Amino acid sequence: MENKGIGLVEKKQGWKVAVAGEFMLSRTFKSHKEPGFLKIKEIIDNSDVCYGHLEMNFGNYTVSPSRGDWIGSYMMADPAIADDIKWLGVDIMSLANNHSFDFGASGILDTINHTKDSGIVCAGTGKDLEEAREPGYWEGEAGRVALISTSTGNGHYEWANLSKGSMPARPGINPLRVKMRYRIPKEEAIALRNIGMKLDVLRVSGAKVEGNTPVGLEEDEFRIFMPSDQSQKGSGVFCEGEDFGIESKCNARDIDGNLRSIKEAKIMSDLVMVAHHFNISEGSRSDVPPTFAREFAHAAIDAGADAYFGHGWHKTLGVEIYNGKPIFYGLGNFFAQSQFIRRVTYDSYETWGHDIAQLINLRPSDEPLHPGMDRVQSTWWSSTLIEMEFTPDKRIKSITFHPVELGRDVSQTAPITRHTGKFPEGRPIIATGDNAHRILERLQTLSEPFGTEIKIDGDIGYWEA
Repeated sequence: MENKGIGLVEKKQGWKVAVAGEFMLSRTFKSHKEPGFLKIKEIIDNSDVCYGHLEMNFGNYTVSPSRGDWIGSYMMADPAIADDIKWLGVDIMSLANNHSFDFGASGILDTINHTKDSGIVCAGTGKDLEEAREPGYWEGEAGRVALISTSTGNGHYEWANLSKGSMPARPGINPLRVKMRYRIPKEEAIALRNIGMKLDVLRVSGAKVEGNTPVGLEEDEFRIFMPSDQSQKGSGVFCEGEDFGIESKCNARDIDGNLRSIKEAKIMSDLVMVAHHFNISEGSRSDVPPTFAREFAHAAIDAGADAYFGHGWHKTLGVEIYNGKPIFYGLGNFFAQSQFIRRVTYDSYETWGHDIAQLINLRPSDEPLHPGMDRVQSTWWSSTLIEMEFTPDKRIKSITFHPVELGRDVSQTAPITRHTGKFPEGRPIIATGDNAHRILERLQTLSEPFGTEIKIDGDIGYWEA
């Protein structure tokens, strides 16, 4: 279906939705004509609507970067690239992520404007919390689609808020904060408490300490306040338990606010999609989604969402079918081109260990400098383009997985197979042969614990109700 624009026609049987992963892109691409690339456009054009996640800011480097907790890389691309995304067939994109605030409030507003100017509906950031949290609505021949976009792991200065009295609102992302609780056995808990007391950094419920009075602690919890935590809550919540473990739970206020948006979207649209970006994990980034992501995914479906898309770890994770609705815990990268960002800030060079005294001689081609290039990993450079078919009552009928590779072999050593200069190209092409099988077998294995059986037929993966 080439024309996915506005129209008043009788509703067809069910929905056909294309789903791409994370767009970290910094180069135009619509001039490419390889069959494996044009096949991607063909699949997207054959859908009613296509969703993707934008892990980039659009602008002209006229605003200063925002230095906060995240200073490793600043994601900025030419606004013309938004037109290429629209050419590819993407209709609606989530904007909330840990790079949304890389260029401050102005960068957020510029990105929204450039995305909308290209004809792409977006959600997840805004001039205040109400705008960042509200659904984005796409209008097409098949009906109206809503998208709610939220992010977990951002710094407090990145959260959008609301105006109060004469104080203006702060632009930012739609947050879904989480509480992390570190469970440790009794002996270790006693030892850690003693260390905290001797260093005068132990904080317990009800204590009133100048500079960093603890709030939000339960009776059985304690925190360790390091000197750098002044005026903040502290470095994690500890509690005594039978074993070691990390527990995570969504912030009640944030999850309620996002669920209200989902319930609104269910009333106001024909299909509701929820995008959740999370760059934090319970320990290292394993192949198992964190507890808070599962909590929100299930709550979103219960509130009326028809699909949940997780991203942020830049690799594919398992698929769950919950109450007849699909949950994709990790879409993975669809474009990976941060290595081609034209201008890199002082802060990035400093963070990656370059000699700042030689700043005038430092260039974006220097390494280490770009995430994904500091270690060899096949998962960063592969994912799938997903086709979903829903029944007329919006229960998932089938899912087809088209594996894509981004310029590296999908193997342990991941040699570069398509390059620009010394870097992998980072543009998706339909994967075949061993590459396709490795991508699909990973997805198959990670989905099994959720009771989801993904079958492989040649270079295609599929699930059927």
